[in-house]
Amino acid sequence: MKLNDIVNRIVLINRAWKVAKEDPSPQLNTLLANRLKNQKSAWQIELFRSFPEQVWFKKDLDNYPDGSVFSVRWMDNPITSSDGDIKWNAEHLPVDIAKNLLTYKEFHIATKLKT
Repeated sequence: MKLNDIVNRIVLINRAWKVAKEDPSPQLNTLLANRLKNQKSAWQIELFRSFPEQVWFKKDLDNYPDGSVFSVRWMDNPITSSDGDIKWNAEHLPVDIAKNLLTYKEFHIATKLKT
């Protein structure tokens, strides 16, 4: 699978997660929303593992000054998502989830800027 294909999946799942968590139904705003969030995180990790030379996790201190969230980045040009948005990142990933899903070595590789 190509980098842009994985990014598009992440974007679509992220948007579905946001819609589900706002739904008044507990089945959607709890159960489905959590499953979508977990799936998004799994695809973000898959993106890194598929392209470790290009993808890294940068703390998004502008939006999360406490350093608790990564922006999932890549080296190449921006990607146009399936709905026409220009993407420079594959959404956000909480640091604690990244630490839980990656090995110690992977985490340190993923958090180094790629040049």
